[in-house]
Amino acid sequence: MNVEGFSNMLESCLTFEPGFYDFRESQLFDDEQRVYVLGREFAGKEDHEVLKKCVSSLLWFTYRKNFPPIGGIGPTSDQGWGCMLRCAQMLMAHTLTVRHLGRSWQWSSAESKNGTYLSILKMFQDRKDSLYSLHQIAQMGVSNKRKVGDWFGPNTAAQVLKKLAIFDDWSRISVHVALDNVLVHNDVRLMAYTKPPQTKICNASSDREAPEEKSRANEPEKNSSNMGNGETNLESEWRPLLIIVPLRLGLREINRCYIPAFQELFKLSQFAGILGGRPNHALYIVGMAGQKMIYLDPHYCQLAVDTGDVENVDGNGTPTESNEQMPLDDSTFHCPYMLHANYSSLDPSLAVAFICLNEADYSDLCSRLEENVLKESPALFHLMEKRPKGFPKFVPYSGLNEKVQIQEFWDLGDPQYNSDEDFELLE
Repeated sequence: MNVEGFSNMLESCLTFEPGFYDFRESQLFDDEQRVYVLGREFAGKEDHEVLKKCVSSLLWFTYRKNFPPIGGIGPTSDQGWGCMLRCAQMLMAHTLTVRHLGRSWQWSSAESKNGTYLSILKMFQDRKDSLYSLHQIAQMGVSNKRKVGDWFGPNTAAQVLKKLAIFDDWSRISVHVALDNVLVHNDVRLMAYTKPPQTKICNASSDREAPEEKSRANEPEKNSSNMGNGETNLESEWRPLLIIVPLRLGLREINRCYIPAFQELFKLSQFAGILGGRPNHALYIVGMAGQKMIYLDPHYCQLAVDTGDVENVDGNGTPTESNEQMPLDDSTFHCPYMLHANYSSLDPSLAVAFICLNEADYSDLCSRLEENVLKESPALFHLMEKRPKGFPKFVPYSGLNEKVQIQEFWDLGDPQYNSDEDFELLE
């Protein structure tokens, strides 16, 4: 091993926080075992290199240091507190990759110059004017009663992504967060067809748009109509939708009765990963091989990377003419390892995500959930056409001036949350 290789290995050992990771990729494979990553199937040892390529193509966001202070006077590193925020970034980055590049896109030296790929990466840069930056997520968390520097649970992270996504004029995606282990079809459809406000983001933690930013809300609307109470603007076409379902699958670890159904999630083509881990040690779980889960770990502190030529892509990810010439070493945004852990290592509070690019995609997801996942008893969650009696009326989130009723939820991933008395341990 050369000096550089030894140095890199030593740095990895010193900078990865203690956790339950396992670098030994050989343990993932046997001749007959199938491996599933984000809905794609691989044939064990035979597809080893193809599988590694698939995992390394995912955008990997880790702790960073020496970035501009959050809020101007706040932290310059998220080490020790930003792991769930980074996992939320990875989930959203995968969503944007599927949206703009397709499910089968792979990272390579040539693709590192792809303008669309660079546009996505730019949106996660550690600076206040990047839409899905750590700065924006941390400050948006303030509206969910999280101070900058506080640890997020899966549900809080999901709620923040929902708030930020409405500013993404380029992607025009919608984010739906399910309520109380129930995915309601009417809510999903309304969210997917609701027309977002056409505004640019200024400071995510503010309820006001910057004076210099002009809203396009008064422009003529195409393919929209008023329905229901006459206040909701609806699109004529389904907007790409990220569905996040917060779950509690046990007391101190995932109850083994849920494991068979849980494993089926990884086989769904719409599966977008899981925000999980354990309190104060979040992971982005993307795959499974038998009794092991494959994940990306944000607990590796690296220097903040500035994309350099900031004129090439703006903070909302809109590419400019010179985008293809943008100089950037993006290798630190792709994980060279396949980490894995047992299900017993995972905290039962987590959030499962799905990407539905169109309504047919959603219908297919629901059919497969009913056939292969939710038929188990007890079910991971429930599908319903309408909201149960007593549930609050669903109103699609459409702007920061509307307060999300977080009181409707308990953040089950919050280290301060104690719910042992609310659940029965099933044997």
